[in-house]
Amino acid sequence: MKKSLCSQDWNSINSQLKKNQITIIDNFFTQELLSILKIRILYAKHFDTNYKTYQAIDYRENDYITNLIVKELKNKLDILPPFQRAWSFVYNTDSPGVPLHADPSKFNINIWVSSDESVKDKFSNGLKIYKISPPSDWKRKDWNSPKNTGQMKQYIDSHNIQPTPIEYKSNRAVIFDGTYFHQTHFVSMKAGVENRRVSYTMLFGLRLN
Repeated sequence: MKKSLCSQDWNSINSQLKKNQITIIDNFFTQELLSILKIRILYAKHFDTNYKTYQAIDYRENDYITNLIVKELKNKLDILPPFQRAWSFVYNTDSPGVPLHADPSKFNINIWVSSDESVKDKFSNGLKIYKISPPSDWKRKDWNSPKNTGQMKQYIDSHNIQPTPIEYKSNRAVIFDGTYFHQTHFVSMKAGVENRRVSYTMLFGLRLN
């Protein structure tokens, strides 16, 4: 395999992350790696979790490809804390996507894998990030369960926080504070297995209870 990542201005990216900015990086992976990440979940025989309209595979320390990616990222981004875990989602053609939640990480790196040509509705498939973290006394069920979406929305609204919308683009990486509330902005892709929306996410650092 060639280098996992394309050439980037890593000094500028490190600077943005140190300021806790939401950072967008296009053309993040090589096309070779992007294809591998897409194919291995599109045609997987086993999923770790089956949700109503999407499926997930977890990738941890025993996954060779994830280890290669993490090693190179840690060499390029000196601000990254220890790696926690990674996973990939594959969605139905139409799906509400991942509901509002927060993650227990200092940094999330989310990459969209499926091609732009697979998108049916260009106003969907992206990400909404709310730049606010859960209160320190909330437990995991409070900030990471669909049952508590109403409580999360109420908390966000009480602080007058508007979402930062991130438009979908193939091979776009979005790096942000994982404790920020975030959600998929719906999924609307063309019909056919090869067009299903695939994402790949890595978590670095540990935050929240």
